[in-house]
Amino acid sequence: MDAIKHFFDELIAAFAILVTSGFVVWMAFVIILFFKEMLSSGDLKLRDYFYRVWRSLILAFELTSYGGIFYSIYMFRQEDENLRFGIMIFWAILGSILFLKLRFFGGFKFWKKSSKQKD
Repeated sequence: MDAIKHFFDELIAAFAILVTSGFVVWMAFVIILFFKEMLSSGDLKLRDYFYRVWRSLILAFELTSYGGIFYSIYMFRQEDENLRFGIMIFWAILGSILFLKLRFFGGFKFWKKSSKQKD
């Protein structure tokens, strides 16, 4: 029973590490976008700004999933917590598959412009 509890603790911990690091990367992207928008000349287009924030959220979690594979493999060899990093490899591969599927159905451009947007 203790082994099952330990497994599920590590399962949740590995997922939490990936999600938390994804939010940290996203916050960095949001700060960069915010200053880029504030320092640009012209009016603030709130709809376009929120669209870019949404795209950066998806990109941040995508990069975290891809990077999580390499980080987990590296830490799997370095640390003693093999179960946690083994499960993190599983979560990262699962996330990478999900985001690759999103890319195949949504296109491979990072910043797609809306067809309704007027120049």
